[in-house]
Amino acid sequence: MVKVMKRWEEFDKAKLKASLKKAGAKEEHATEVAETVARKVWEGMTTAEIKQLATTELRRIDPKTATVYETYRKIMK
Repeated sequence: MVKVMKRWEEFDKAKLKASLKKAGAKEEHATEVAETVARKVWEGMTTAEIKQLATTELRRIDPKTATVYETYRKIMK
């Protein structure tokens, strides 16, 4: 399992997927983005980098929801 910088917790694909769905992503889009991001995560990657990667991937398939996710991210900081 790859660990990412935050509190050095393991990357959790389900957590990312849930976050995408809360922002309004369809089930299949959230799954696709979470799977893609999971393949691209590396040891020491920050949460901010993961969220940026997720936004970029979501923007390819659902630009409107990507904007919502990006705004959701900024509010949560």
